[in-house]
Amino acid sequence: MLSVGDALAFVLSKALLGASETVQLSTALHRVLAVDLLTPHDSPPFHKSLMDGFAVTTSAAHDQEMVRLAVVETITAGMVPSKAVTINNAVRIMTGATLPANCDCVVPIERVRFNEAAPDHVDIPRDAIFAEANLMRQGSAARQGSQLLAAGTQLQPQQIAALAEFGQARVSVYLRPTVAVLATGDELIACDQPLRPGAIRNSNEPMLLAQAATCGACPVALGVARDTVADLSRGIQQGLEQDVLLLSGGVSAGTLDLVPQQLAAAGVEQIFHGVDMKPGKPLWFGIRRGASRTTLVFGLPGNPVSSLVCFELFVRPALRKMSGIAHQNPAGLAARLSQAYAVKGSRPVYQPAVISVHEGQLHVRPVAWNGSSDLKATVEANGMALMSSAHGLYAAGELVPIWFWGDGRIG
Repeated sequence: MLSVGDALAFVLSKALLGASETVQLSTALHRVLAVDLLTPHDSPPFHKSLMDGFAVTTSAAHDQEMVRLAVVETITAGMVPSKAVTINNAVRIMTGATLPANCDCVVPIERVRFNEAAPDHVDIPRDAIFAEANLMRQGSAARQGSQLLAAGTQLQPQQIAALAEFGQARVSVYLRPTVAVLATGDELIACDQPLRPGAIRNSNEPMLLAQAATCGACPVALGVARDTVADLSRGIQQGLEQDVLLLSGGVSAGTLDLVPQQLAAAGVEQIFHGVDMKPGKPLWFGIRRGASRTTLVFGLPGNPVSSLVCFELFVRPALRKMSGIAHQNPAGLAARLSQAYAVKGSRPVYQPAVISVHEGQLHVRPVAWNGSSDLKATVEANGMALMSSAHGLYAAGELVPIWFWGDGRIG
């Protein structure tokens, strides 16, 4: 069997960057930029005030403790000043307004003596007048032609705001990969159906669709394929119309584990089958190169925790690469075990766990877990810890590798 690292390398070598499209900025949240963007103008585009107060020149300061200046104009945001400041006058100015000529200081309104009933003059303490106070010079945030955002940036609200500031009403982004999910098995029933003897509700399909959605992909539900050649073949053919096909179940060695044979019959090339890990050992991965589309195919184990873990370790990195995200999820994170842990078996264990922060350090607490079918144990978990079978007994406080699930929220 392959190691997890070798298996992931195979997956990422087959995951190719998608094409791009141009979208309205209003629909670009969480999309991934396909081109580098440069600033089309300076930011700010003019010298501006950072406070409500009075624009002056530092030349106005002299030996007196209090400086009296004539107020010659009031400038609000959006106005263009018509008068310059001199050593004898000041301009009343509001936050965000354009500075008048010769201004190199803005004195906050709180520091002056000013009577609204006699607005023709203002008294300013000498120590409140000093160079470059409470103002922002043109281009101090960004110069025209400097990089605004790099290709591969997944757009968050603050980046949407920056694009709006620089007039980017439409942006080029990578297409979101489409991900088909096909659950397999005669035993599966819908979540709104009453249980009957021998049946289980289909939890893998909604879980995998939700995981795909958290990657920014477009999930496509194909329902359940029964354990017949005809039904499975039909579902596989539908799934191969998408960028990624996730099959859940049917990849082990049971009598009705038909998935590998039917994938081969559909022209899917097997890359590997089986990974040295727990849960998730039966993972199957292949690729189908069609005339108009190449599809990555993952045969995920049917037990729900196995499917969840295999998605996070292999499918999520593939989708991020296909989406054009420049930075993959953080690797090499480690946390301190909150309790002792003994590894059972000979395979590396990806143990569901609660990852949290205490006193500036990451800590991880394994949840009580009864194996790959124990979905309930994952409800409180937000990630997993890698426990090596070769290590022996882990002591509380030891550092172990961790992975966050989904959006990486810390508990």
